[in-house]
Amino acid sequence: MWRGRVLGTGATLALVATAAVAPATAEPGADWEAGEPLDLTQYVDPHIGTAVSSTSGYAGNVSPGAKVPFGMVTFGPDMSRSNYNGSGGYILPASATSGRINFFSLTHINGPGCPGQGVVGMLPRTDATSVTNAAGAPQQAAEFQTANESAAPGAYSVTLDSGVEVELGATTRTGVATFTYPDADSAYFSLDTRLNANSNARNDAGKISPENVSLEVSEDGTVLTGKTVAPAFCTPWGTPYNSNVYFYAELDRTLEAQDDTDDTEGAESTVNTVVDGSTVLQYDVPADDPTLTLRVGISSVSIANAEENLAAEAPTATLDQVRAQADDLWNERLNTVQVDRAADPDALTEEQRDELVKFYTSLYRALGSPTVYSDVNGEFRSMEAPELLSGEPDRGGYVQERETVNVSDYDYTKANGETGGYDTHYSSLSFWDTYRTQAQLLALLAPDVASDVAQSTIVDGLQCGALPHWVDASDDSTPMSGDNALPVIAATYAFGARDFDLAAAARFVSQSSFDETSACNGNASFAGMADYLETGYYPEGDWTSANIERYNSDYAAAEFLAAVRDVVADDVTITDDQVDVLYDRAGWWTTILDPETDTLRSRVAPTEPGVPGEFGTGTFHESTEPNYFWSFAHAWDGLIEGIGGNEAAIDRLDALFSMDDELTATPTLAELNGGQDADTFYMGNEPSYQAPWAYNWAGKPAGTQYVISQLRTTAFGTDRDGMPGNDDLGVQSAWYVFASLGLFPVVPSEAGLAISSPMFPAATVWLDGKPVRITTDSDPAAAPFIETMTVDGNAYGRSWMKAETLANASEISFGLSSTPTTWAADVHPSDAAATTTGLELSATTIKAGASATATVTVDSADLTVPQGTIELRVDGTVVAEAPIGAETGTIEIPLTVPAETPASTVSVTAAFVPSDPTFLEPSASEPVALEVTPAPGPTPEPTDEPTDEPTDTPTDAPTDTPTGDQDGLDELPDTGITVTAWIVAALLLAAGGLVLRRRQSA
Repeated sequence: MWRGRVLGTGATLALVATAAVAPATAEPGADWEAGEPLDLTQYVDPHIGTAVSSTSGYAGNVSPGAKVPFGMVTFGPDMSRSNYNGSGGYILPASATSGRINFFSLTHINGPGCPGQGVVGMLPRTDATSVTNAAGAPQQAAEFQTANESAAPGAYSVTLDSGVEVELGATTRTGVATFTYPDADSAYFSLDTRLNANSNARNDAGKISPENVSLEVSEDGTVLTGKTVAPAFCTPWGTPYNSNVYFYAELDRTLEAQDDTDDTEGAESTVNTVVDGSTVLQYDVPADDPTLTLRVGISSVSIANAEENLAAEAPTATLDQVRAQADDLWNERLNTVQVDRAADPDALTEEQRDELVKFYTSLYRALGSPTVYSDVNGEFRSMEAPELLSGEPDRGGYVQERETVNVSDYDYTKANGETGGYDTHYSSLSFWDTYRTQAQLLALLAPDVASDVAQSTIVDGLQCGALPHWVDASDDSTPMSGDNALPVIAATYAFGARDFDLAAAARFVSQSSFDETSACNGNASFAGMADYLETGYYPEGDWTSANIERYNSDYAAAEFLAAVRDVVADDVTITDDQVDVLYDRAGWWTTILDPETDTLRSRVAPTEPGVPGEFGTGTFHESTEPNYFWSFAHAWDGLIEGIGGNEAAIDRLDALFSMDDELTATPTLAELNGGQDADTFYMGNEPSYQAPWAYNWAGKPAGTQYVISQLRTTAFGTDRDGMPGNDDLGVQSAWYVFASLGLFPVVPSEAGLAISSPMFPAATVWLDGKPVRITTDSDPAAAPFIETMTVDGNAYGRSWMKAETLANASEISFGLSSTPTTWAADVHPSDAAATTTGLELSATTIKAGASATATVTVDSADLTVPQGTIELRVDGTVVAEAPIGAETGTIEIPLTVPAETPASTVSVTAAFVPSDPTFLEPSASEPVALEVTPAPGPTPEPTDEPTDEPTDTPTDAPTDTPTGDQDGLDELPDTGITVTAWIVAALLLAAGGLVLRRRQSA
């Protein structure tokens, strides 16, 4: 498990000038130097995803409103939604040339499948018409032409058909608006505190009771304050709790005095008055400058905090200044991935520009969620419910009173004894969605945010009793099955963002996994735990897919607890049995795999203890069995074996992606995004996200490379309908970012990434202020297949990479091909790769007193430089150890045989002991015989009297050699030491520069 910490940018991006590696053919940006800041906001189009996909039937549900990275405020338009399309506030057909805006609001959730937020609703008018009717429902929506609308990171503008120009900007907790009217007499502004996202649906419009909101207008109209109601997320299937959003607004004009009566109606004028939390105000604007500027701060706590937020972030800034600041903040975040082509916009082809727009719009969305919830003073509304509510939420807008807490209340002690804490509390936590892609991307590119998100999740748990499920504002919601905070916590830690309370996290993960009573504000952590653990599955009648969510959560819990066990040992006891049980439970997918049909199915409840019930049909939330089949990648080896092996798996994947065996097919958009009832691929929803990389595990990595290239080109576009489905808090966008870089976290809680070919010839990813270059030798658009791969110049031949390898790399290079290759086809992506160890001696016969060189070479099946230790063995006994793999898989070990060594033949072997036996297998060389011959003896001194007497001592032996039987000598008479041991001891003394030890080999 990777233990290195990866940090992203803080206040300033750390830039290191590194020479860019140009691809083989010159292209835009070839002369750019990696690290030089790029203007990347020009490639972001916030309107992508605002229309319904023609194939899936779902929109991205994103807002084009103004916001900064992770901002509490998204200041933008709200439109009437169709069912759940438009839950992000904005929805128009892809071909629309006009639209209708109900109101503008300050808070929007990015890409949800259910509505929420949409508060502080307002609309500029040219007459005294209120934004709502008497009941508080939107009325007389403002019409506009799409040609008169624009959006960019931190900015939204539209000229309404009424002639009012609306320009919006945002800071983290404030919004700034400028309304330019056609003339001085038409400067009307309407605001209704009863409006929220539910107001955009007919069945919930106008239901908020005036007694649950408030609005006050200063005598001159320059200050507006009040309280609004953010609806319970995913009404009526989510949480039963509504929440408040308070606001404090300042305007730069005073009110226009009104006559006592309304001449049109002949009744008392209602302009510049407040009725039921609603008002229509007319402002006195100069004829030569008919503008009205609004600055507004919001808070979950109080009007006073909203005012403090405004004073801290935008007390006097102009709209242009606020927008410029937002642009800078976005560029800082977007520059965590720098694509070389982006440096030369004028030289781009239309296709190249479209690729950049899709990529940076995706990165923009991925870095827009979750959202800040705490105020500048650290305060926020607690999740602790003094009384548990159940059933449907109060449509009238009742909000439960809660305690106000502060981020400073939640310090903790780190393992090293230091005090830990966090600066910002986050909300909009869509765990069922984010655990698959976005949690990992944030940990890599924005670990400052990822750590605070993890800490926010833990603090929520401390308040509500357990890790939450889906957080909007200060409430836990359960629109989806599973306990998905577990894989988010595990993924955050695995990918290097670790600055949060690990001990508390371990306690909560363990509690969620083993304690049947664990619940957050009444929402059970592990619904139906007792029955599930007894039978091994959820019986038919529940979603079959709920089992899969449990497998992923159990595996994540095992991975996290195993990883932090030693770190938190002083505070939390984590046993081997607990971890083993979780790994075992993660393998219970075997209970729902029908061997007769090779499909995942439901089972009825058991009719006798210990015997699973009969198979049922199977039901899968928001998708189908063919897409869910690949959604728990930790079990792919077993799944593939269970359906008949690699060939069967490839056939199944080909059918899913409408692919031919030769990888030449071009699937249509309908085939790649068939919708939630399709048996072909459904790119528009999370359960399918891992599937393209399953080809890697089935022994056909070229399939992954080709399918990913087809998805990037076909399933995603640059028009309003260019997103295949709900973005769900940036997760679909995060998928696209990973897929474009050629990396993907197929097992959410494991610190590793499956490999495919990247989309760009050259890009730099910034991790911990350190650049990692990803380059290709040709344009991937024409050559999507990997022929070779190197990491820092060393060959790499497996389709999976440790996150640690990525973090430590300087350059990852791909040699690409236009036709399929067999690169990495014979190496399992994440299991230990086979190695071979070779040994050569510079001489196989050596005289005592002479030297020889042992050359040891280790080759790995995945082509990587083997990291580990070489053990040199003589007759099975380890005589020396030396590290191998710093730069090469070959080392030389000098051996000098002492002159007094007797004649003998010994067996020399070299063994490779890998540093990580989960990544490389050990191996040993074939034995090499080494014959030691006696050293030449000294020349005898001449004597005066030669003798004919025979001698027992050989003439070439040392005069002090013991006498005895020299044929097969196995002991030295005086010491009892074996000849082998004599040689071993000599080698131990002579092998200079090695780490020496003597032990008997196992």
